[in-house]
Amino acid sequence: MNIPAPDPFEQLIRDAGQGYLIDWYAPKTGALPHLVRLLDAADQQARERLGPHAPRLTPEHLIQEYQRNPHKVKAFLQVLASASPDMLVMVWRILQGMGVETIHLEYQAQSAFRLHVCLSSPCEHDTREEYESTDIDDAVVLRHLGIMKMNDRPLFDGFYALQLEAAQKKDASTDHV
Repeated sequence: MNIPAPDPFEQLIRDAGQGYLIDWYAPKTGALPHLVRLLDAADQQARERLGPHAPRLTPEHLIQEYQRNPHKVKAFLQVLASASPDMLVMVWRILQGMGVETIHLEYQAQSAFRLHVCLSSPCEHDTREEYESTDIDDAVVLRHLGIMKMNDRPLFDGFYALQLEAAQKKDASTDHV
């Protein structure tokens, strides 16, 4: 009996600990095509926004990047199914080193949501990129930002994978106590 080799993108997702992106999708056979469509939309948005030097957001490029920077790809995959294409581009840009310059959030219960983020390059002083969303699902990106103080002043710095495995293991270990 021949067992088909797993798709390289599926293998990446599973190796990164994000198998739920496939396992929780109904039907499971639609998960990879759905995720590839999301990446295609983000890749297209990146090229429209940033031109020919835009970072590529394709399964092949993520697989290559995972070999060098698994933590970055893991963080990106954690928001892949939840964020809009424009926000996915923003996330990838933060993972590439862009800094969060400003965040404006407007929210009114059952009425309004607006998230506006301005990124700046630490190397190119006049390089700014603005990202905006009116979809509350895009608020998912906020929980991944590094939150700290530098010299007692507020700073959002970086974009990090949530440590879901550690939390799940902790929950599992306390279930039988």
